[in-house]
Amino acid sequence: MEKAYSLWMAVVFAACLLAGTSLALDPFSDDFERADSADVGNGWVESEDEGIIISLTNGEVLVAGTQDVDWERNGISRDLNDASSVSFDFLANENFNVHIKVTDTNTSAYIELYAWPGGPITQANSPDGGWPGWVEIEGSQTVADQYNTLGIERLSASQYNVVHNGAVAGVLENAGLVSINTILLSSDSAAGTVGSIHIDNVVVDGGSDTSAVKPSGKLSTAWGGIKNVF
Repeated sequence: MEKAYSLWMAVVFAACLLAGTSLALDPFSDDFERADSADVGNGWVESEDEGIIISLTNGEVLVAGTQDVDWERNGISRDLNDASSVSFDFLANENFNVHIKVTDTNTSAYIELYAWPGGPITQANSPDGGWPGWVEIEGSQTVADQYNTLGIERLSASQYNVVHNGAVAGVLENAGLVSINTILLSSDSAAGTVGSIHIDNVVVDGGSDTSAVKPSGKLSTAWGGIKNVF
């Protein structure tokens, strides 16, 4: 009886170890290749003020309209499970900027990046949830009127790469960002601004094996010259 109980405990312990391993990463991807809809679906949470409409249009997320409130974020978010890398494609070609923000809800630490169409990447890097201010990443430049890829990936326990169009644009130190467990993809602007951004090809930890997302197929070495702009 004692031997059987010990064997059962060993099996339980092994299962827990395997479960912990599987939960350590959160492979996920979304290419938004679904029917046009007023709802993005697939677990995304939409946040928009009254002047903005977020929709699934032509196989991507379209954030468009008139900004009602100064600098309010309008976009999509979701929970993650200790992600190591996140990236997405965007086209910001009409007055709106683009944001990506990753947060550790346990420590309130976050890294947020934003860029205006064709402008440099600017970062806010907070280890504790306090406002650190915006700092431009020297030498970074997005490409106006074309699709760009922007991402954040863990380099070490406290260091993160900012990756733009396949190259490292900067390295940020954030000891408080222990676990990336939320992501926000959005835009903002001054009230009264009319514009739009396109969001596509979200990839977390390399994406799932069953995903149809193939960023390299959508973005050639010209980084955005393939896809038509609607």
